[in-house]
Amino acid sequence: MKRKTIRQGSPIVDVVIYTFIGIVALVTLYPFIYIASNSISDPIEVAANSVWLFPKGLSFKSYEKVFSSPSILRSFFNSVFFTVLITLLSVTNAIMAGYALSKKGMVFRRGIVIFIMIPMFFSAGMIPSFVIINRLGMFNTLWAIILPSIVSIWNIILARTYITTLPPALREAARIDGANDFQILFTIIFPLVKPIIAVLALYTALGVWNSWFNFMIYLPKYPEWHPLQMFLVKSLIWGNMSGALGVDIATDPELLRNKMMIAAIGGQLKYTVIMVASLPVIMIYPFVQKYFIQGALLGSLKE
Repeated sequence: MKRKTIRQGSPIVDVVIYTFIGIVALVTLYPFIYIASNSISDPIEVAANSVWLFPKGLSFKSYEKVFSSPSILRSFFNSVFFTVLITLLSVTNAIMAGYALSKKGMVFRRGIVIFIMIPMFFSAGMIPSFVIINRLGMFNTLWAIILPSIVSIWNIILARTYITTLPPALREAARIDGANDFQILFTIIFPLVKPIIAVLALYTALGVWNSWFNFMIYLPKYPEWHPLQMFLVKSLIWGNMSGALGVDIATDPELLRNKMMIAAIGGQLKYTVIMVASLPVIMIYPFVQKYFIQGALLGSLKE
């Protein structure tokens, strides 16, 4: 009896692979589709929990409330400000430190690498960090948010690993031509490490965009500088959506006639705010995806 075997390119294998990928894609996309559908559905349907996949009805009143709120607009621009500034400083610092640590002739290079890697495995915790921030006079200042965030040991190690993959002859030729370290770094190294820059920028930007805890701990007296994620914490976890928005839904004459609509839109606002917070990251990621994959692989395979 002739045995049936699965060969390369078999239709059965293709069906199994595409079925598995399709299931994974649906499981991944469903939460986003669920939130998006609830954010634009009729508020009554959302309040009744009857929206599971596709929108029911169509209403943009929650978006009108969100984008007419000065609080959320200020929080959004705060997130953009901190994300851009910290990402720029952190990536620049990581590339400069990685370049220095990649030089084999650097004095105490191995000891410095071991020294900076210790905090990756052993962290003192929140209380010592708070004491240091307070004694340095940075408590309730923007420096408490910016300065600790621009140094990432993981980013430095990843940048160093990637830079070591570059041919040493490039730096040697530039040095023979009379270039110093800063000229080599900014004219030769930076143009050649675009993939790893994209990786570090993506990692850092996502971390800063999603951060809120440090703002709550180190910047309690200045809520006007709190980011969008802190706004989400106030509105979703602490349950103060209307207060966080700075909008009293009950003052709207049209909605005042229908108390059920007031409560329904109040419940729908959480889905709308989540969409507003998620869309910028989703829109930017496709533009850095190719660099992300390339840089992550090259920076992790060779020491």
